[in-house]
Amino acid sequence: MRQLIDELAHTLQLLEKSEVGCCGITLSQCHLLLEVSRRKEGETSLSELAAALKLDLSTVSQVADGLVRRGLLKREADPKDRRRLALFLTTAGRELVETINRGMNEYVKEIFRQIPTEKRRTVLEGLDLLVEATKKIKGGCCP
Repeated sequence: MRQLIDELAHTLQLLEKSEVGCCGITLSQCHLLLEVSRRKEGETSLSELAAALKLDLSTVSQVADGLVRRGLLKREADPKDRRRLALFLTTAGRELVETINRGMNEYVKEIFRQIPTEKRRTVLEGLDLLVEATKKIKGGCCP
């Protein structure tokens, strides 16, 4: 089982690197943009993103700075709390997120076309169980 999971993880990492590279942003920038896009506009702060992405605040801040410089993200003071900076996708940021999502959706559809129709539900159920199991435990390569 470990070998299969390692192989799947490796394949998905290669996919992410090649697909995101085509869109002209780094993998970290992609994850941050997608996370901002999943949230209600104006209700996303750096600290909330850091928690969601399981990254240090300084790392998320640097990634966000790069996206701001590229015109994909903007920071604005929260009118309810002037100490808090809210993050927003710009028009260009929303367009890039749509492009990334379209590409990934097509890729996933193509993967499922390779799986016999009668086994697709079983694959989805297995993936769901795997995701739920990984959420319940902490760990990794170093105990």
